[in-house]
Amino acid sequence: MRIVTLGGGTGQGQLLRGLARRGVELTGLVGVTDNGGHSGHLRKVLGIPAVGDLRGCIAAVAEPGPFGRSLDFRFSAGELDGASLGNLILAGLVLSEGSLTRAAAVLAGRAGASARVLPVSDAASQIAAEMADGRTITGEWEIIRREPRITIARLFHDPPLAATAEAIRAARRADLVVIGPGSLRTALASILLTKGLREALRKKRVAFILNILTQPGQTDGLTARDHVEEIAKYLGRPPDAVIANSKRPPDWAMQDAEFVDPAGIEAVRANLLEPLRPADTARRERPSRYPAGPHLVRHDPAKLARAILRIARRGRR
Repeated sequence: MRIVTLGGGTGQGQLLRGLARRGVELTGLVGVTDNGGHSGHLRKVLGIPAVGDLRGCIAAVAEPGPFGRSLDFRFSAGELDGASLGNLILAGLVLSEGSLTRAAAVLAGRAGASARVLPVSDAASQIAAEMADGRTITGEWEIIRREPRITIARLFHDPPLAATAEAIRAARRADLVVIGPGSLRTALASILLTKGLREALRKKRVAFILNILTQPGQTDGLTARDHVEEIAKYLGRPPDAVIANSKRPPDWAMQDAEFVDPAGIEAVRANLLEPLRPADTARRERPSRYPAGPHLVRHDPAKLARAILRIARRGRR
């Protein structure tokens, strides 16, 4: 069974971690338009596509051991405070190998990755939004931090972004394609906007994982139905299945976001919430020169994998 995941960042890493070593042929297609945090800094300095989400996904399926753990290591002093060692390694490989795809293959091989992890494109681009008032805002974090928060009318890449032949081939071979979890507009919609990918998914079975919370500056006030309709807009059709977390996180963990209640939509519902403790908030309290994450409320990898595999097996009967 071939499963392909689409997304980027923490959410896709959690999904890959859960599905790895489950007896499936697993490929993660990762977006490249993030411009925040240390990855965004490397984009500006080196002129390369975003490496942070790709590095995180490779780390999620890396063989246990010192090298795999090092991909998530962050410096905590001096000019490198907040910088990711894995991002630096991957950025260096992009320059030495000539493309993000080849760099990812080298890093995944060295890390003993249990799944194939590919960038959706080898080119550098930004996600841009046309607002309801006609303005255009370019860049993921510029969109998220816009003031006032005018409604987003449509999204596009600036400049246009084409999918790699490897990404298109993986999508066409998939038995099941899983979109999410992840930032709805600047990650999931962005990857679906990559030229050539939507066409490759036209006849594929697609499952969409609904986010647990809204994202301030991006999906404020959106209902579960709004999330599904937004994915359908960029996919070109409704997903074949929706998977939704049914358990509301504790109020102290919400961080100005809202619970995306799946009531009122057709979905496979289950408690998919990763266990939380009040002490976990310390993960977000230390300041850094590269502000981004970590996300406190996340899907549980094992629970999510079980839900995905049930859907995948149901489609093979």
